[in-house]
Amino acid sequence: MKKTIKLTLIICLVAVIVGIKQEDAFASSIKPPVIEPTIEKRPAFENIPNFPKLPYRNGIGKPEGIVLHSTGDTSKSLDEWIQYEQETWENAFVHAFADADHTVEIANTDYLGWGAGAIANKRFIHVELVEYPDGTSKETVLKSIEQYANYVAHMLHQYNLGAPDLMDDNGLGNMITHRGVSELLGGTTHTDPFNYLPKWDIPISYVVDRIQYYYNKELIN
Repeated sequence: MKKTIKLTLIICLVAVIVGIKQEDAFASSIKPPVIEPTIEKRPAFENIPNFPKLPYRNGIGKPEGIVLHSTGDTSKSLDEWIQYEQETWENAFVHAFADADHTVEIANTDYLGWGAGAIANKRFIHVELVEYPDGTSKETVLKSIEQYANYVAHMLHQYNLGAPDLMDDNGLGNMITHRGVSELLGGTTHTDPFNYLPKWDIPISYVVDRIQYYYNKELIN
């Protein structure tokens, strides 16, 4: 019995390692498009009376990392998402949206957003990748990831959070997907961006690699 259990554990471990290597190899086979990333600040809530400016658990201007979201709906453009957030901010709002053209920051990242439940909100900046519908060119989707990755990398630098590090099962890391929040921290049940990226054959490791690229680029500059 003990030998059987040990053999099963070894097989599972090998399968995990092989899966990781295959994903890494697949990520490295994707050719990133060449773009000039753009970050636009467009305060969407400044004219709303009594809009909350709540500190993170460590204080104002002290986020611990970034939640990687995707919008979960392909029916809206970036501008339509911003309009939607202005109308529904009392239920939820994030800090920024990224599409193929630019990233637009709509809320002050020194203060918490309402994007992934109470546990994550008091710790993390929230960034949404605008989802594109079927029929969109993959080039466009990849361009949106470039904009997204550049903004995430910029936030890591701005708040001195260190090099990109996707949170592990022990809760260590300065980035976490919304699905990761659901699985590791709780307070939400969303699974993005894993409901979206696989449709375009894009592994999360590719996104992390692109964040690392822009992080290194800003480090040099």
